[in-house]
Amino acid sequence: MELSETRETRPLTQKALATRQRIMDTAWHLFATKGYDQTTMRDIAAASGCSLGLTYRYFASKEDLVLELYRWLVVQLDELVPVLPAASIADRFHRLMHDLLAIMEPHRLTLVALSGAALNPLSRAGVFGTEGSEVRRRAQASYHVLVSGSRDAPRAAQVDDLATLLYGVQLALVLFWLQDLSAETHQTEELLQFVHELLGRLRPLLRVPWITQQLARFVQIVGPLLGKEKLPTPRGEHDVT
Repeated sequence: MELSETRETRPLTQKALATRQRIMDTAWHLFATKGYDQTTMRDIAAASGCSLGLTYRYFASKEDLVLELYRWLVVQLDELVPVLPAASIADRFHRLMHDLLAIMEPHRLTLVALSGAALNPLSRAGVFGTEGSEVRRRAQASYHVLVSGSRDAPRAAQVDDLATLLYGVQLALVLFWLQDLSAETHQTEELLQFVHELLGRLRPLLRVPWITQQLARFVQIVGPLLGKEKLPTPRGEHDVT
């Protein structure tokens, strides 16, 4: 039997949960310090003080450890969105991005080390790969809550489109942040402010039918990559507010 087939699937005890968490923390640290490609499951087992067999009992591969990081991040998103203050879409998104990047900061070097695998659609560790589809769907759902709960929420026909747009903007901002070498990531702060102002100007434009049609067209193209189910192109104009 392959070691990967022995991973734990039963409910875990507190001791087992602690062991599993230690393996995850160790793996993420090694990815940051040694590099993702250079880190092996044997390295992770040794550094976490576990046998190789026990490590495989919890995680079938290092790709599974990467996916666990993605799942942890989307849980943070799930928890941040419901407690956002009642405000405009632009204000709520701006606040969310600040809070999310602050949570991600301790894992920044890990995420940098994972960039190659994360952007590879053929990798199991790819952000846009099949294995990450549930994470993307959950993120979409969180952004739906952000938009629909805003003071300037649009009509239902536009909520999903805006949610998809904001999720795409989040991914782009995170990628920029990971590459930002400016002092105290000052350039990221400037970009966040620019996006905040841009979103504030975009919202009133959703009253213009052509704008809503182009937004819907954009989402029709990129939405499936971001976890949104591709729907037939609607006939006629979208609702406007």
